[in-house]
Amino acid sequence: MIFQASFYKSKKLLLIEDCEPVRASIKGMLQQIGFDNITTVADAAQAMPMASKDSFDFILADFDLGSGKDALQFFADLSQQAVLRVGCCFILMSAEPRRMPVLGLLQGAPDAFILKPFSYVELEKRLAKAWNNRVKLRKAYQAVQQQDYKTAQLELDPVINAVNSSSLPALRLMAEVLMADHSYSAALKLYEQVTQQRDFSWALLGQAVALLQLQEYQAAESRLMSLIEQDDTRPEALEWLCCLYLRQGKTELAAKQLAELMKLNNVSVQAHKANGCIMLLQGQQEESSKYWQKQIQQYRFSAFDQADYYFILTRLQLEQAQRAAKPEFSTRLKKAVDTLALMPQKLVNETTEAELTVLRARLSLLQGNIAQARQQFMQLVADYTPVDPEAIVDSARLAFALGEMKQADAFLAMLKDFIPAKADLTGECQRLTAQYLLQQEQQLRGQIRQWNQAGMEQAQTGKPEQALTLLRQAFVFMPCNAALVLNLLQTLTQLPADKTLKPLAKSAMAALEFSTKSAANQQRLAQLLPQLPQLYLD
Repeated sequence: MIFQASFYKSKKLLLIEDCEPVRASIKGMLQQIGFDNITTVADAAQAMPMASKDSFDFILADFDLGSGKDALQFFADLSQQAVLRVGCCFILMSAEPRRMPVLGLLQGAPDAFILKPFSYVELEKRLAKAWNNRVKLRKAYQAVQQQDYKTAQLELDPVINAVNSSSLPALRLMAEVLMADHSYSAALKLYEQVTQQRDFSWALLGQAVALLQLQEYQAAESRLMSLIEQDDTRPEALEWLCCLYLRQGKTELAAKQLAELMKLNNVSVQAHKANGCIMLLQGQQEESSKYWQKQIQQYRFSAFDQADYYFILTRLQLEQAQRAAKPEFSTRLKKAVDTLALMPQKLVNETTEAELTVLRARLSLLQGNIAQARQQFMQLVADYTPVDPEAIVDSARLAFALGEMKQADAFLAMLKDFIPAKADLTGECQRLTAQYLLQQEQQLRGQIRQWNQAGMEQAQTGKPEQALTLLRQAFVFMPCNAALVLNLLQTLTQLPADKTLKPLAKSAMAALEFSTKSAANQQRLAQLLPQLPQLYLD
């Protein structure tokens, strides 16, 4: 054995294997190697909460995890949620020879692959080699985790220069650190030096990505097109091709590459969100709603369920409710409320709780619970800084609806100045989404002014019903604006009392309590109150 049994005795290991006899056999090997602390589960659904809660030193996972899921997808999900600690070694097992896809080390890549059947001696060799590499590169990974790329480079230099079994992984990590630090020319040079010695797939892919970041789009496209023909580089090459086309404004080509990517990995959160982004850019609101409903239904009871799926669908349904005609409003609003309520409690954490609260406040506002929405908003303003474009717009719309114009403008400024953290597919989608949502918000404000102005013109020409339709539409988006609410109430005085209009009148009166009213507004309200039907005041 490479390490003494006492070394493994102090380590925690998670074993994921769906076949009980095989699971028992591998557990026996691990005990023979020296492990005492072994947790065994049958599938990803059981493994996810355990991996999130416990700090394992090793995770040993069978490639096939059942129900069309595999260990690579499970590993990607753990990496995206940042629940794997830096020192954890992730080893894949499979009964079939496989050529593992090239994955970026910074985004997370398994440490080793082992072909079944294997002996405990072979298993221990793989575990020891993975641990050795992790130990030698741990400080570099820790620096990367803190986005301290200069320190990461300093930690990697001696490992590379030592010329041992860890030098090549260190060289690969160095190139990715340079990319993360936006030193694209230096990274390209390093990748080219590697390929001069040997055509490693990761180096060829790295060259293509570096060319993309250097805006050498034609050269990058040519290389990526050749890499999608190779099994091990196909997924990553498709993802970067999609990014390249989006950056060039070629949405249709991006969608085509994305469709191919999702055939290979239909549980990729990045791919799903990119698909949703393209639908958004193409104005496919109804199609997008159906798409996200399908994702929720498909993954709700799996280890691949995501809070973002519920947030995105709730936003779409909320927008549809706000733009719906009065008879459809309540039904559509209920759909949004039900979608958010459907989100499992297991998905609520420090990251998602604030976004959940903002969406709940927006829904409360539309339900007429203005006091509750305002209280939630005031709690958020003190300690919440949204980071994603969609979350920024949620906060901006909540502030805008509550009449907090200064805060709403501050959120829009964040959207205008938004710069993605990473220059990858997710970052590109965030950049395009921020641009689109900023344009939509600016158009909405202009539209609200038009609805208000057109509504008053209709009222002045003796068409109160048409006026009410326009003013109600503006009110749904901006309830806590005293002038707008007074226009709405004035129009109601021109119409016969109607039970179906009572909820709207009540909401308008409640909104006035939380609206900033000038002296002129106070005087106008005093004049309007006696003219309102008693039905609306009871």
